[in-house]
Amino acid sequence: MDGPQHEPVLLRELLEAAAPTDGEHWIDGTFGFGGHAAALLERGARVLAMDRDPEAEQRAVLLRATWGDRLSFVPGNFSEMAAAAAEIGWGSVDGVVLDLGISSGQLDDPSRGFSFRWDAPLDMRMDPAGPVTAGDLLQELGEDDLVRLFAVAARPGESRRLARAVVRARQRGRLQTTGDFVAAVGAARPSRGRIHPATRAFLALRMAVNDELGSLERALPAALRLLAPGGRLAVISFHSEEDRRVKLFLREHLLRGPVEPSDAGESSEPEEGFVRQARFLPSEEEILRNPRSRSARLRVGWKKTREDL
Repeated sequence: MDGPQHEPVLLRELLEAAAPTDGEHWIDGTFGFGGHAAALLERGARVLAMDRDPEAEQRAVLLRATWGDRLSFVPGNFSEMAAAAAEIGWGSVDGVVLDLGISSGQLDDPSRGFSFRWDAPLDMRMDPAGPVTAGDLLQELGEDDLVRLFAVAARPGESRRLARAVVRARQRGRLQTTGDFVAAVGAARPSRGRIHPATRAFLALRMAVNDELGSLERALPAALRLLAPGGRLAVISFHSEEDRRVKLFLREHLLRGPVEPSDAGESSEPEEGFVRQARFLPSEEEILRNPRSRSARLRVGWKKTREDL
């Protein structure tokens, strides 16, 4: 969630915890408006930036005017970070940062279809050249598949109601724009409190269009393999399911101590993993300054150093 409109979420906590230093190699897998990358560059790091949105590459060109070849940009999904690193000759990195939130610039662009504030095309692709739009999924998926799609962000009963509402709306030919989708959602889920009834449905649909959970599942082990001894993995999530998967990955790869030799006398060298991990939340000051940061969670894992081997 980087942009000229605001500072990157949890930036202070990221820099204090991950402590990037001069000469290190970092991957910013979600370049966006370049806020995290710029902060890493200011600390003296070299940065490989990635993003699916072609507009991000234009912003990287502007940032290179300041930092030169210390900033490299490779377009693509962060799950492909190993190939991107190899493309510029990096065999390992000292840190990987992933900000899983959508940027304010994307939300505030009506033509992208990410927000229910405007009546816009049912698109929601982070990469405009992607093969599947939100409209495609809403028109083509069966009711049970739609239930599974919405279940990522909604409760089971609510997911079924949303799916049925979508099926009814498309049967009537009333599912062409984001406004149509909001109307269908509103019929299935009346407004409760401050949260707009379309919020969870839009989130689930966007995550499906862009295979966000799948990308995360592929990216986490790729990052662990790329990290040099002592490297840091930092992930900022805005949704409970994303945060849960990051938490479980760090926990599953947290080293508890040296591995004992087996009865067969095999090597006792410990498995690859993290020696510690921690979670950080936005401060009240940041939430007041940027309400969109309220749901943000930063998790950092520190890979074992050579001294831990």
